Amino acid sequence: MDRIRITKDNIKNWPKFEALLNDGKIKFDTTGRLRYLHGAPVGDLIQTRTDKKGQPIFQEIAEEWFDPESQKAKEYIWP
Repeated sequence: MDRIRITKDNIKNWPKFEALLNDGKIKFDTTGRLRYLHGAPVGDLIQTRTDKKGQPIFQEIAEEWFDPESQKAKEYIWP
């Protein structure tokens, strides 16, 4: 299954993530990776199903996730 990584170029296609960015709940690091404020990267998106209108439904998947209260989050240094 193809993965979609949200970038500065395609975030307009993902209104929920664009709203989080505009609300200051996520931001891009210096490498262009979208991250939650505690440092964990926003996961890639995969299509999990199709709704009744035929529109794709995507889900965020993360291989590198850590809890906001974890030691890793406390020690995270933004690139």
